[in-house]
Amino acid sequence: MKRMIAALLLLCLLAGAAACGKIVPEGPEPTATANPTAAATAKPTAPPTQEAELSPTPAPTAETTPEPTATPEPTATPEPYVSPVDFEALWELNTDIYAWLEIEGTDISYPMLQSREDDAFYLDHNSDRQYSANGSIYSESAYNGTDMSDPVTILYGHHMKSGAMFGNLQMLFSDPAFFEEDHILRVYTPTATLEYGVFAAVPYPGEHILYYHDFNDEAVFEKFFADILKTRDLSARFNEEYAPEPGDKVLILSTCLIGYNKNRFLVMGTLLP
Repeated sequence: MKRMIAALLLLCLLAGAAACGKIVPEGPEPTATANPTAAATAKPTAPPTQEAELSPTPAPTAETTPEPTATPEPTATPEPYVSPVDFEALWELNTDIYAWLEIEGTDISYPMLQSREDDAFYLDHNSDRQYSANGSIYSESAYNGTDMSDPVTILYGHHMKSGAMFGNLQMLFSDPAFFEEDHILRVYTPTATLEYGVFAAVPYPGEHILYYHDFNDEAVFEKFFADILKTRDLSARFNEEYAPEPGDKVLILSTCLIGYNKNRFLVMGTLLP
C-alpha cells in the first residue's frame, strides 16, 4: 500500500513540473536571423582606392655641395720682342736695311739690304749708300720681299779676297770639320729672330735661280732641292736632317765660286721651328 502511495506522489510531482515550464534539451543556441531589410539597405564598402594605399616615403635626396670652381691662373703675357739690333738707328742711316745676317762661329755679320728702285744698286754700294767695291749683302725686290716669308730667299754677297762680305763662305762651309759643327744662319728682323739649319753647301751653275724656278710650285720646290742633295763635288757638303719639304722656308747665301766666278757657291738653310 505504501509503494502505491509513493508512486502516486512521484507522478504528481512530474505533472506539476511539466505545467510550470518545458524542459529545453541542451544543444547549440539557434543562430539569430539577420534583418533582411537592413541587409538590403546597407551600403557596400567601397574598395580601397590607389590614393588610399600608403606609398613608400622616398629617401631624402642628399644635397650635393658644388665643388668650388678653380680660378684660372692668369696667363703670363709674353714679353714683347726686343731685337738685339738697333734698327731705329740703322734706319736713320738707310731705310733700305731690313734685317741683319749673322753666321754662328764666323766673322760674317752684316746688315741685309734691298733697293726698291735698282736691284743691282748694292752690288757696288755699301750700307751707307756710298760706292764700294765690297758692295753689301742684299736681296732683289723683283723676287723677294723683306719679311722673310717667301719659300726661298736669296742673299747675294761678293767673294772678297780680304774675307769681307762672303769672302770666307766657301772656304768655311766646304771644310768637312767646320760643316759638321752645325753652324746656324741667324737673321734678326725688327720683330723676330730667325734661325736656319744648314742642309747643303754646294757649287752651282751661274743661272739666276729665282728667275728660272717658281718655288711657290711645290713640285718645283721639291725637285730643285732633291737635285741639290744629289750634287757630286769634292767641295759639296750635306746635312739631310735639315733638308726642306714643301711649305718650309729656305734661305740661300750666294757668292762667286773660287776659281770660276761665273758659277756660284751656295749655302742653304731651312728655317727652324
